[in-house]
Amino acid sequence: MTLTAPLPWAGIELPNRLQLAPMAGPGGLAFRRICEDWGAGLTITELVSARAIVYDPYFDHNARYLDISSLQAPAAIQLFAFDPDDLRQAIPRLLQHPLYSQTAFIDLNMGCPVKKVVQTGAGSALMRTPDLAARLVEAAVEAARPFGKQITVKFRSGWDQDHINAPSFAKLLQEAGASALALHGRTREQMYTGQADWEIIGETAAQVQIPLAANGDIQTWQDCQVLLKTYKADACMIGRAALGRPWLFAEILAQDQGIAFQAPEGQEWADHILHHYQLSAQSLGPEMAMREFRTSLSYYFKGLREAARFRRALSDLRTLQDLEILVAEVVQANTLD
Repeated sequence: MTLTAPLPWAGIELPNRLQLAPMAGPGGLAFRRICEDWGAGLTITELVSARAIVYDPYFDHNARYLDISSLQAPAAIQLFAFDPDDLRQAIPRLLQHPLYSQTAFIDLNMGCPVKKVVQTGAGSALMRTPDLAARLVEAAVEAARPFGKQITVKFRSGWDQDHINAPSFAKLLQEAGASALALHGRTREQMYTGQADWEIIGETAAQVQIPLAANGDIQTWQDCQVLLKTYKADACMIGRAALGRPWLFAEILAQDQGIAFQAPEGQEWADHILHHYQLSAQSLGPEMAMREFRTSLSYYFKGLREAARFRRALSDLRTLQDLEILVAEVVQANTLD
């Protein structure tokens, strides 16, 4: 099985088996567009509260997080919820909207470990209430069916090391109507630390007949091969490894085809950075984009010479000219004589 092979997924066909994991913060629209350009076969929005949509009928406060307007490859909207009724109301509102109805499918977040999400009973808290998780999927499937859209779910291996339940949880989601799944091989207790458990991904894949994407510590083509061949995942979902290195998708796909790949360097790297910022400015406006782009830049600087000094300079960025000067300094410091 090659990574470049198309993959049937939630009622559509993905162009390949590499997906960008939904990520809050630096995983906004501009980053998703960048990863799409570098070959990601699927991108998913930052998680959005279904209840917030119910009480925000004109999407005034959620529009930036739901935006998929400029994406060309398959793109989906991710919701989180703790009340099935919220999904019954939020999903039709989304799918009746001229823009958001273009979503490839609806993804339900049952893996976010952040306290403000978990304390509502949503996100990875649902690993402790599988019956509620199943009811949420059933409600979402019912709400999306009239619009011809399917439901997928992203979840974790369990709540903590003493409560690993991903295989039975996945089977329950499948029975409730989910058409595809993505499993992050960490518990809620781990958050984003420690090592992802790929064994549990294999155990979960063996329990379901719907497609399963593996997520957690995927950084190389070799990682993908192990997950697809040994652990029988259907796709690889890459998250934090792509921050500061969105060309990772192109690198892995090239290696899958036996093609040499050269990551951007020098002026090409600088041009990429400026393009990323300009995409952010288009959707957020120059000032907000610059404030938020500082986080993305810190990832781009990882592993470079004098990275610490350049990170300290991020707080001084105000204008595009400031960014151009800083990026030029980074290139100069990292160009071999």
